[in-house]
Amino acid sequence: MVNGDLSSMYLSTLNAFRSRPDKKKIDKQAFLMLLVTELKNQNPLEPLDNKDLIAQLTQLTSLENISNMTKSVTDFVSSSMSIQKAEAASMVGKNVVVHSNNLELNNGRADPIYFKLDKPAHIYVKITDTNGKQVYFEDLGDTDAGLHSWVWNGKDSGGTALPDGTYFYSVYKVNPDGSEEEIGGLEQGRVEAVQFTDGKIYILVNGQRYPVDSIVEISEEVGQS
Repeated sequence: MVNGDLSSMYLSTLNAFRSRPDKKKIDKQAFLMLLVTELKNQNPLEPLDNKDLIAQLTQLTSLENISNMTKSVTDFVSSSMSIQKAEAASMVGKNVVVHSNNLELNNGRADPIYFKLDKPAHIYVKITDTNGKQVYFEDLGDTDAGLHSWVWNGKDSGGTALPDGTYFYSVYKVNPDGSEEEIGGLEQGRVEAVQFTDGKIYILVNGQRYPVDSIVEISEEVGQS
């Protein structure tokens, strides 16, 4: 068979694989078929050079290794996600402390907010509405290290009661050099449910959804043996 016929047959075999539903990729089986077709129909007077054969076999080995590695990585990711989901599900019913800055005002009353200090510091708190407008400010003064709680009275800085709804708080400390640093706040409650959305894991605490990486502490439910 002349080289032109070989090229034509080789090309037709390649096009046949490309016409398959998954034509965007040539898999290991297709690669082998192309190589066998080339060997069977090579010109006896001009056989495939050893270097060319080795090069094609090397390509096949690389293709197989990449395929195996990709599958291993995919299996590892899938397995890791399954383990994370199982661990997250085991938190239902546990008490947790999460980073939070949401504040719900109901009947003029708000739940306590919590914050923790590693060292004594000067502390102040800001309350803003859903539009980002500051509605309340309070200087808590010098505060000792440890876990602290503070309750907002539901009024603005002028003493006027504010409507019920969602607000946001920020806790700041003043560093020795005079700079300010937001230390955030903490929410404590029982994990009511675990949700899996878009590849991410969330927990439901006091009716609010939090990313699982916002958890600061996990403990057994009070009264649980």
